[in-house]
Amino acid sequence: MSFAVLLKGANVLRKARLRNYTIRRFNKGSWNRTLVHSSAKINGPTGKAITSLATLAATWVTYVCFRTLENDANLLDDQDTTVNVDNSVSPFPTKLGPPEYPVSAKYVLLGYGARSVTFVSFRVYALGVYIAEQDRHLIPNVLNSKFLSTAFIDTDPSKSHQENVKEAMSDPKKSSILIDNLLDSGARMLVKITPVRNTDFNHLRDGFVKSVLNHPEAKNNQEVLSAGLEELRKAFTLKGKVAKNDDLIVELQANGGLQLSYYDRKRGHVTLLGRVNQQLVGKYLFSQYMSGPKPLSPSAKDSVASHIVALV
Repeated sequence: MSFAVLLKGANVLRKARLRNYTIRRFNKGSWNRTLVHSSAKINGPTGKAITSLATLAATWVTYVCFRTLENDANLLDDQDTTVNVDNSVSPFPTKLGPPEYPVSAKYVLLGYGARSVTFVSFRVYALGVYIAEQDRHLIPNVLNSKFLSTAFIDTDPSKSHQENVKEAMSDPKKSSILIDNLLDSGARMLVKITPVRNTDFNHLRDGFVKSVLNHPEAKNNQEVLSAGLEELRKAFTLKGKVAKNDDLIVELQANGGLQLSYYDRKRGHVTLLGRVNQQLVGKYLFSQYMSGPKPLSPSAKDSVASHIVALV
């Protein structure tokens, strides 16, 4: 039966002024259950027709409401413009750049996920990893290079290059090598971090410092990293609280430096925080999001990997 007929049935109900019209709770998959109840007494064929139409109308409305709620939990909120990364924060744009944010290029989403801590998977923020729109070609250029293909990727001749890339991106050591080569190619990257609960700048700053220090190669470059991490601490020029659903934008620019900015969603205001010129800080931080034995967000790492595989 068409939706127009159902609406017509609902209009008949209104004109009949039925009393105590209610919709009972329903269970998913039990669409044949009676959902309409009325204390009004309408006898004869007209009454049966009205009751039948009312039941169908209520079923349709309930179904639409259910599907709306179900769609809110889907990964794709709007397939063209946004991705629903976590239901507790605003959807992430699939593209971002100036003038909304003080960044150097237009970026497209490469992967997304959530950062969790402790053994109970306590979520702290949702994140999106982006690559500059003009730099996407660097992914196939780097991963299709003869050196990487021969030494690290195409080690199984029975599989296609794309299948071997997928295997390599699943391997902690190989994935670090591939991502490091991509970052060394000058690819501009960006990570958007949106807390799922109230936090503060000190907590975010300390988390970044810890993430860089946890990179597998950090111990071999402590002297160089020391000055860079001090730059990172000073880049957090704002103090105090960071509200749930605000954004911290970290851009890895073409020269390897980092630029940090903060979006206060309630005020609709963006603040440029500071810069980090030491290249290893940015490289290690982004490598921790996209590769390695202990990625900051396994779900984001896997999402990035699947998109990279699709581009080679």
